[in-house]
Amino acid sequence: MPAQRSGRLRKRAAKRRSTRTGAKGKSPGRKLLGKRGWVFRIALGLLVVWLIGCLVVIVEPTVNKPAKVDAILVLGPPDVDGRVTAAYALARAHYAATVVISVTSALQFQRKSACRNDNPQYQVICFQPHPATTQGEAREIGQLAREHHWKSIIVVTSTYHISRARMIVQRCLPGKVLMVAAPGRPSVLKWAREFVYQTGAYAKALIWRGC
Repeated sequence: MPAQRSGRLRKRAAKRRSTRTGAKGKSPGRKLLGKRGWVFRIALGLLVVWLIGCLVVIVEPTVNKPAKVDAILVLGPPDVDGRVTAAYALARAHYAATVVISVTSALQFQRKSACRNDNPQYQVICFQPHPATTQGEAREIGQLAREHHWKSIIVVTSTYHISRARMIVQRCLPGKVLMVAAPGRPSVLKWAREFVYQTGAYAKALIWRGC
């Protein structure tokens, strides 16, 4: 009997030790791995959300069907992705009698033959925005719209720039703004760079809400 009682006591003691060990939880190493796992899952989830957002806003933005307007605005740089070529085609199709081109430098202003406004089919107005940003371009087009009494414009820019440009231009021009994507298709590397750049620029535009 004493031997049986002693055995039962040893089993109970071992069971209590096992319970205490379990109550203490995992080892520090396992805890660290568990935390890292949660951090990885959260980071992966944020990455997926960001990529989906980029797909919707940057790769497949909402574009408009061209319609008759007062002017066609080409955001700079005008020669990127065929922006200015698309604007000329719209003007030749009589969507507007005026094409407004944003040039990135005084040298480009001088070299761009269209800025001499010698095309009999439509008027060409070139300007160099200050600052040289989409915000600066929007302010300039807003000023031109007031001077010429424009109530509607078509904005031609690259696909990845459509959503942000729409938001900024609409702040400076209360009339109708139609967004048309230039025909050029960027490379994979260019898309990757634009994902990063447009995300930062979009965040800035959301914070700064004025014209």
